[in-house]
Amino acid sequence: MRPTLALLIMVASSSVQAADAGACYTISNADSRAYCLAKARGESSMCYAIQAADMRAACLAEVR
Repeated sequence: MRPTLALLIMVASSSVQAADAGACYTISNADSRAYCLAKARGESSMCYAIQAADMRAACLAEVR
């Protein structure tokens, strides 16, 4: 899955409650998983684990 496609999937599913961090562990793409966990936990520091620069920037903008 391309990082930009993963970002679109994460943004499209933003209406779903991100409170269940356990669901994030089922995501096989490491960047998407880190993005999900950052949102679920509300910790912007987790965004730095994302390798794709555009996805990392979006994560930091959304979680902060």
